[in-house]
Amino acid sequence: MWVRPLVAMVLIAGFSIAWKVYDRIPVQVVGQQHASGSVHIEERKFFEDLAETTDLPLEINYTPVDTLGFKDTHQLIMLREGALDLVSLRFPQNAWVEPALLGVDLLGGAVDVENAYAIMQAYAPALDRRLQDRFNVKLLGMWPFGPQVFVCRTPVESLQDFEGLRIRVSNETFSPLIEYFGASPVIMLFEDVQMGLRSGLIDCAISSAASANAAGWPEYATHFFRLRTQAGVNGYVINLSLWNRLSRHQQERLEQAFEAYVDAIWASVEQLHLQFSACNTGQPCQDGTPYNLVDVEPSEQDYQLLGQAFKETVFPKWAQYCDELYPGCSDEWQELVEPVLIRKSGDHQ
Repeated sequence: MWVRPLVAMVLIAGFSIAWKVYDRIPVQVVGQQHASGSVHIEERKFFEDLAETTDLPLEINYTPVDTLGFKDTHQLIMLREGALDLVSLRFPQNAWVEPALLGVDLLGGAVDVENAYAIMQAYAPALDRRLQDRFNVKLLGMWPFGPQVFVCRTPVESLQDFEGLRIRVSNETFSPLIEYFGASPVIMLFEDVQMGLRSGLIDCAISSAASANAAGWPEYATHFFRLRTQAGVNGYVINLSLWNRLSRHQQERLEQAFEAYVDAIWASVEQLHLQFSACNTGQPCQDGTPYNLVDVEPSEQDYQLLGQAFKETVFPKWAQYCDELYPGCSDEWQELVEPVLIRKSGDHQ
């Protein structure tokens, strides 16, 4: 007489286990490259803990972009095709297919972290709409690598010393600024920069102080020019097909987790910049590799020249390109971002 109830209990337990397994959501995450150092380490930890942090049924498979066998320039396209679920999106590398990505961090626009954060907040809703419409992805948050500065193997005391130099850039979006000062942009992968400096193929390269330190650039350089050109903003995006599988409550939990994570990055980025700048220039060094580069502080004239380059070449060329693919792009940017720049004009650290 207890057989049927026992069978029923076994069946119910079996269905319950099967439902729990079925209810798990696999998430393929593409993260930053190994060479990004502490960025990659902290990001990996965030994603490995994400299911527990949010109490969501996520099965995270985190893979750095440099181990996947495809170029990071195709992240948005692969998201749109459904080949990826959630990506630590490299904005400059994907700007060729969506130039609006650069609108949050145009070269010479925001020269300190506070300004960059204000611009990010102002532009985020418009960029999110654009990414949803064109690539079927939702923007979960944006964060900075840190002020983008110059590591050089030749003496550089000001922007006027750039004339005739070969300066490594990650992609062609940097070219107008470099060419404006009479230098030649050299597009080169991040992981190839150290060898480029060592061989003399390039004279300078742009990156954050922390990333340059982690990649060992100062080993074959002599000067650290602290001119802040931008904040190095990147972001996290999730495929809408995956996003829509979540309940509204689950979506809120995921958004809260990403908001807390990127806010922590924004809050610490200035300290990290100073910390690794010290490591690069022979000052007391924590959590980095000590080097002894000549420490070059930019002058007020350098920042005036940078602002001039922004107005005369960086913004006009970006606006033309963005408007071609996205009519009204530059008007929208001017409506949302220009008031922030005007309000904070002249401020930099």
